[in-house]
Amino acid sequence: MIGVINYGSGNFKSVANILKYLDINFIEVLDWKKLKNLSHIILPGVGSYYDLISRLKNLELLEELINQVKNKKTLYLGICVGMQILSDFGTEEIKTTGLKLIEGSVDKIPVTRSTLPNIGWHKIILEKKSSSLFKNIKKEEMFFYFVHSYCFNLKNLKYCSTSIIYEKKIIASIEKDNIFGVQFHPEKSQIGGCKLLKNFCNL
Repeated sequence: MIGVINYGSGNFKSVANILKYLDINFIEVLDWKKLKNLSHIILPGVGSYYDLISRLKNLELLEELINQVKNKKTLYLGICVGMQILSDFGTEEIKTTGLKLIEGSVDKIPVTRSTLPNIGWHKIILEKKSSSLFKNIKKEEMFFYFVHSYCFNLKNLKYCSTSIIYEKKIIASIEKDNIFGVQFHPEKSQIGGCKLLKNFCNL
């Protein structure tokens, strides 16, 4: 069973609607007990790193989420901030400890000419040819919608599956064993986003 976490301020409705459109069965996860016995977990993210971690703690979801992904090897897809919190820590608002599942930090995008947040469509660069998330997505469909001011700085770039250029190379998605994350919003990315979500749910 697929579970989509609803922590109160994420993009839950948009993700739920696209999964319904794709005829993918899922349950809404509001408490830690529902995290058990899932095959897949999706965490939509909108807002700050600190706010998401705080809400997961307040809902008593944080420890069980780490347990399921790290120890039970449940498949996980983090969207936007849902990807960022996989890191060791984030520096948005205040320095905040993350899930510590993939080494690295989340910091403000360093720009000199461009504006923040980075809002809009980007053609992503495939860095990992054997990527499970991007299987059967055509080159002309590799456009995804981004809204963010912070980026994931991976310690080990072998976990980067796609990237974009925004003055410098920025991580667009990550893959490590059962753990997947995308900086963009697949639920707002039309054909490519639909295919990506189907690929994840079919793993």
